[in-house]
Amino acid sequence: MATETQSVTGVFEQAFDNVKKAAEANVEMQQEMFRRWTSGWPGFPQPQSAWLERVQKFQKEWGKTVKDVLTRHREVLDEQYSLAMESLDEAFKVAQSADPQEWAKRCEKLCRKSLDVMREVSETQAKELQDALSKWTELASKSAS
Repeated sequence: MATETQSVTGVFEQAFDNVKKAAEANVEMQQEMFRRWTSGWPGFPQPQSAWLERVQKFQKEWGKTVKDVLTRHREVLDEQYSLAMESLDEAFKVAQSADPQEWAKRCEKLCRKSLDVMREVSETQAKELQDALSKWTELASKSAS
């Protein structure tokens, strides 16, 4: 089942990548066509190519960064759901406890695991936010210079 899902996902990812590449090529062609078309008009303001190129470079790099952040976010969510499923299994095991001592041990284990998961999720979210802000700051300072 997992390989079928992965193969279907791979096909969709490849199709979306091809559509993305075609769209990017189309936008670049339109921009070049517009530049050439406006260059022939007298009095039409010409864009500052250096500034425009820096802005476009920043936009592309920031787009890549956002894509990477969203990919990582999806991976983290997958991990969180996996951990939630494990916790749910543990909760069912607690309900199946035969004696009070076993019940207490399973409850303690479940609580510890839940707290560890919450700590891990918080740390991961803080790290991902810090990484995104660092990348944004780096790109902004590079494009300003």
